[in-house]
Amino acid sequence: MRLWIYVVRRLALTIPVLLGVTLITFSLSHMMGDPLAPYITEKTTEEQAAALRIKHNLDEPLRVQYVTYLRNIMTFEWGFSKTINQPVSDAVREKFAATLELSILAFVVAVGTAIPLGIFSSVRHNRWEDHGIRLFALFGSAVPIFWLALVLKYVVSFQWDLLPLGDRYDPILWDVRDPIEIKTNFLLIDSLAAGSLPHFMDALKHMILPATVLAYGSMATTIRLMRGNMLDVLGQDYIRTAKSKGLSGTKVTMKHGASNAMIPTVTLLGMGFAGLINGSVLTETVFTWPGLGYWAILAMRNLDVSAILAYTLFSAVLYIFANLIVDILYAFLDPRVELGGHLSVGEIAVVSLSILMLLVSYFDVEAGVWFGTGALLFCTGFAVYFTFTWLWKNPGDMWLPALFIGTIFLVWSILSAFFMNIVYFSLLLYSIYVIRNWDDIKLEITPKLDEFRRAAYQVRRNPLTILGLWIVIFFLAVAALAPILAPPAEDQRDPKRMEEHFDYNFDLQPPCYFSCTGNSGEEDGYVLGSTNRGYDIYYGIVWGSRTSLDVAVKVVVTGTFIAAVIGVISGYYGGRADDVIMRITDVFIAIPGLVLALAIIAVTGERSIEYLMYALIIVWWPGFTRIIRAEALRIRKLPYVEAAKAAGASDFRIIFKHVLPNCMTSIIVIATMDMGGIVLSLAGLGFLGFGGAADLAEWGKLVAFGQEHLLAGEWWAFFFPGLAIALWALGFYLLGDGVRDILDPRQRS
Repeated sequence: MRLWIYVVRRLALTIPVLLGVTLITFSLSHMMGDPLAPYITEKTTEEQAAALRIKHNLDEPLRVQYVTYLRNIMTFEWGFSKTINQPVSDAVREKFAATLELSILAFVVAVGTAIPLGIFSSVRHNRWEDHGIRLFALFGSAVPIFWLALVLKYVVSFQWDLLPLGDRYDPILWDVRDPIEIKTNFLLIDSLAAGSLPHFMDALKHMILPATVLAYGSMATTIRLMRGNMLDVLGQDYIRTAKSKGLSGTKVTMKHGASNAMIPTVTLLGMGFAGLINGSVLTETVFTWPGLGYWAILAMRNLDVSAILAYTLFSAVLYIFANLIVDILYAFLDPRVELGGHLSVGEIAVVSLSILMLLVSYFDVEAGVWFGTGALLFCTGFAVYFTFTWLWKNPGDMWLPALFIGTIFLVWSILSAFFMNIVYFSLLLYSIYVIRNWDDIKLEITPKLDEFRRAAYQVRRNPLTILGLWIVIFFLAVAALAPILAPPAEDQRDPKRMEEHFDYNFDLQPPCYFSCTGNSGEEDGYVLGSTNRGYDIYYGIVWGSRTSLDVAVKVVVTGTFIAAVIGVISGYYGGRADDVIMRITDVFIAIPGLVLALAIIAVTGERSIEYLMYALIIVWWPGFTRIIRAEALRIRKLPYVEAAKAAGASDFRIIFKHVLPNCMTSIIVIATMDMGGIVLSLAGLGFLGFGGAADLAEWGKLVAFGQEHLLAGEWWAFFFPGLAIALWALGFYLLGDGVRDILDPRQRS
């Protein structure tokens, strides 16, 4: 019975999250200024423009526009896509079939490969097979999906001519020579229904490369998850009992180990399948696959607002329902999961208001406006009343508003140049503190040295951690020594802006490696070759390391600070504060990160590196917040926290003295690994044309320049920048894995 209550509760809480997503997509439509601007040309008369405004309710107040937008969503009147001259609802249905067919094949390949590899890796723990599979999995997480697509396309399709270069089918076969009826838009099914083997083989050949690229990233995550679950299970008492009974190693591993390790793995595969939406944007763009992702990129480049909003909303709905199914499946399969109780009063109020808002808006827009305005005023008034009542009854918590203001100030300082002044001032204060308290600090050095020796031992016994450390050190050194390794021209104002050598526009120069006879920008003077814009690839990679480091540090530090503050407070206090914070967080998590970042950059029209950082911060903090909040929920129930409360310690002291320091392990590990993940996102946005100015030294842009000349055999133009991205991400992923092992108390032996 409790399971059904849990299912109803999760279904109910999905409704306000969906409503929150519509608020984000509606806000996106107005971030670009006039939503009608992309549809008005020089030939549009004032009367026609006025008629368009009336037709789309753009002459009404924002609250009326939002309720109308909400009703249009429920009635599937999603507008018209000017990119493909088709109603958006029809386009979503047609394009989703192509994306879904590709994703299903990729999912089957990923699961069929990843689960056996994860099991085998755990059985051969800390042996060369385990290290090899871990490296394979980590490289799959680190490799830019668009770069892997280009490499496979160049080798398999261009060099070996084994598979098609792109598209979904051969138009000569399907449209001219032997047309068949397409009923479902799933080409494999339609070709089987028509009984045509040539059509089936043609569709399958066109799917193999893009499906392999999509599968590799998902496969890598599943391998690591399955390996970790198996290692946990193989250390349980019942496994030792099974071995002591004389059961064979294979039977123990497969019957008792794998079956139990599969529970969390299988449930999380649902999110992995929904996550293919993110990868489809990049994969479909490279292979010109006519699915949702490719259509979305075309829409963003053409500022097709209706298509952008529809794609963002549809992606969010897929994520929400995938998450819902995963949670329900996990609760059903694992009886150890603690099911939540009934809805709280606050949750009942929010869910009821959301359902009523949808129903009233569906039947009458004007009534929906009045109801929505009243509900907003009620919720705002209640939030203000609750906040002031809480602070009045708990004057010791006045530090919370001060912390909120301090967080805003610190975020502003990080994104501006002022943050370094804070760092220098903090170092000065800390130096004074060390000098004045040197005698006490000296006594603490010996235990710290013992910890350092243990950490060094952990690093030495893990070759992958050493590899990751050296890769990170290498890239940090390249960024620091960029002016020496690739000195800019004397008249170059910004060294991060690549110099265009016009003599070699569309005349790509091959790499001369270590035998260059000319200077940079001259014939036989490009160490790693040039792009179709005459940009020096070596110069772009060297200075691109500074761009990547700058963006990664600012996004990770800012996002970490926001997530740590919000997550710890939410987890420690719980109750209504936690409910409100988590519902807001769920709204942002519901939209795939890359999709939301693309939508923000596309509709604002601001493609500067600063706006790109803002977009990445917006999409990055929510997931991190949930992880820290989960840690805080666990830690607040531990005996030493209860003892601190009993001793009369303030909430401020408990949070920052006991709870937050014990969350630092997760914070450090995730932040380290996200130094790689942020650069992958940055490169993906740059590859799609949404990452800073055209001449910015950024690795994803260099790959994009190079892909245009793939069929000319000029492989260096996309290969070297993509390799730099993959190695950067791999280095931080390996280092993050090693840091987790070092900080894990279970590894101390």
